[in-house]
Amino acid sequence: MSHKIWLMEGLSSQRDIINGITSAAKKHNYNVSIYASHRQSRNEILSLADHALIEPGDVNQRLEFILSTVEKYAIQAIHTGRHAHWFEAHRAAIEASGARLTTGARDVVMLDLADDKVAFAHHMKSLNLPVVPSLRVDSPVQLRELIAGKPFGDLPLCVKPVTGIYGMGFWQFDESVSPMAPFTHPDARRVKAEYYLQALEAADSMEPLVLMPYLPGPEYSVDMLAENGKVLAAVARRKEGALQYLENRGEAFELALACAAAMGADGLINVQTRNDASGKSLLLEINMRPSGGIGYTRFSGVNLPGLFALRQLGLISQQQVIDDARRDFTPATVRALSDVVAYNPVLSNQVQ
Repeated sequence: MSHKIWLMEGLSSQRDIINGITSAAKKHNYNVSIYASHRQSRNEILSLADHALIEPGDVNQRLEFILSTVEKYAIQAIHTGRHAHWFEAHRAAIEASGARLTTGARDVVMLDLADDKVAFAHHMKSLNLPVVPSLRVDSPVQLRELIAGKPFGDLPLCVKPVTGIYGMGFWQFDESVSPMAPFTHPDARRVKAEYYLQALEAADSMEPLVLMPYLPGPEYSVDMLAENGKVLAAVARRKEGALQYLENRGEAFELALACAAAMGADGLINVQTRNDASGKSLLLEINMRPSGGIGYTRFSGVNLPGLFALRQLGLISQQQVIDDARRDFTPATVRALSDVVAYNPVLSNQVQ
């Protein structure tokens, strides 16, 4: 019998997820067929699946496309990395087709909370979970006043958008850097506060920002598989410079698990923490989706995407996932490298 899982449009990790599922199916000798889809011609992703589909660009056609695909190919499980709010709004109709849906949560309220970094911080604080103090900023005038008022004492400050991914829009205020630093060394993400304010004041509009103290770190990124708030498997990546150290215990690890439980996380998700000057771990944010680095965690021996797929297809129990993750984990050190893959403009595995 063929077991069928459909990975709909995701973010940068969709390729790694396919590879992880393929490896797990082969290891356990399960007949798993992977369907992958995207709205764009992302053949470097879609070509890895057993079957590829192109999603409609019109959101009004999405539900009909999903239901017809599930019926035609007897899809048993669907994972989405994008448009989680839309999928949650249509969960009942999708699951009535017989397919099991994973969006990262089972509640739109939690998806909204995860998307708003300030609201998330306040919610974690209300649960007595240590979190980076965060202030919402809605105008350049407000930001200028807050910076002058030193809301976090003498700690250095940083800002980022209230909503956003991949660290886009993050800047640390550093009075020691050159005025040209944002242009000559943009990846360092350091800028004099006055120059940032001048640019913000010159803009026609601004997105809400979150002002926080900048913490020395290290930063932890904890990838995990959860079911309705219960974490079944997790791997932490401690980031120090260019290296990442894979761990499955410690203060940051346990804090991330507590956060996922509090948020009712469901599926492949990611929690980020950072240490303060005293070494205490504080929550930064939760992403109700796989992280871009989830593929790195396989070097620990724990295949999170593979465990997720086998669990969604009903091939293993919760306890088996827990036991496998504990048994297979080995500490490891990894370093990300740039890579390139061949791009075939024609998909030989595309179905209609």
